[in-house]
Amino acid sequence: MRGLERSAAFWLRAYPPAWREQRGAEVTALLRDLAADGARRLDARTALGLLRGGIAARCRQTPPLRYYLPYRLFDLRVPAQYREWVRRDICSPGNVRRNLMGRAWLLLLPLYSTAVTQDPRGFLSMWTVFGVMAVAMSLSVRSDAGERRRLQHHARPAPGGPRTLGEFVWVRTSRARIAAEPGSRVLVLLLAAGALAWSAAAVVAPSRTGVVPCPGQGQCFELVAEDRESSTLLVAVLAGALLAGVILAAAVARRLARRLPDRPDQPARHLVGLPPRAGVAIALWTGLIATEALAEATGAWVLSLSAVAAPACLVLLPSAVVLWARATPDTAFVDLRHVAWTGRPVEVDRYDTELVPALVQEAR
Repeated sequence: MRGLERSAAFWLRAYPPAWREQRGAEVTALLRDLAADGARRLDARTALGLLRGGIAARCRQTPPLRYYLPYRLFDLRVPAQYREWVRRDICSPGNVRRNLMGRAWLLLLPLYSTAVTQDPRGFLSMWTVFGVMAVAMSLSVRSDAGERRRLQHHARPAPGGPRTLGEFVWVRTSRARIAAEPGSRVLVLLLAAGALAWSAAAVVAPSRTGVVPCPGQGQCFELVAEDRESSTLLVAVLAGALLAGVILAAAVARRLARRLPDRPDQPARHLVGLPPRAGVAIALWTGLIATEALAEATGAWVLSLSAVAAPACLVLLPSAVVLWARATPDTAFVDLRHVAWTGRPVEVDRYDTELVPALVQEAR
């Protein structure tokens, strides 16, 4: 690509992607014809004109601020006349980045707490935890499934209304479900990591969070860090949680043995594996658990999260092992979870919907 064409492509990025697809080549050819001989870049006047025109084009296509901000910050639906813009926003590159940036206001909570406590270490640690959690959650979601769900939330047709959206049409498709074996395996891995790390942290942590009355004030209490005198009671609580988990696992095993053999056919479903980047997400979640437990065990954090998280993991881990043992190649993880939680028969999935180009629909 010549230098002039590279310069034109750079300044044309101010325009929306759909506009560039339709008119980008034509505008580039026109700029090449109008440029002086031997020019390797656009002059300042032309570049500013493209920048001004691109910003104006984006403003004309973007919903008003009263609709744009709730959509970007709270993921609320926009009026019907802006559904085509929402479709382009969700399907265009950078959607995950824009979605995460729109939720960045949630991180103002650790910023506020840091301003109150004046502890820069807490500020850095909390921002790091939130950042790793955001990355792990984005990697845990299948990109195609996440895009489809957002489209269904923002651009689904009204009951009895037209099933078209611009040059696209809603069609019926089979529903993707995570297979039982990989889903239960990941659940066992994360619960086992939490049970081991948080149990150890709960036993050896040198301090705990306590509640004391405010000095000189009635009806007022504050959280303080207190030295832990004995962990015998906590060990007994962990042992009791594990025993309760074994009893719960026995009940789950009976439910699965009674309900799973009578599974109905699922013509509206197809089984899928974990997302391609699920291994990285699992490693990040495991690292967060281990890091938080280590911080409690060394006294760097006084959160006492392990006192609650460790018993919860010990209660759920035996049931997760039972789910993993009962997983078969033709079973979805949602079926195991539904039967274990409710004790009711497996439900038949309904068909999903997908937005496809109208030309593809005609070819079908």
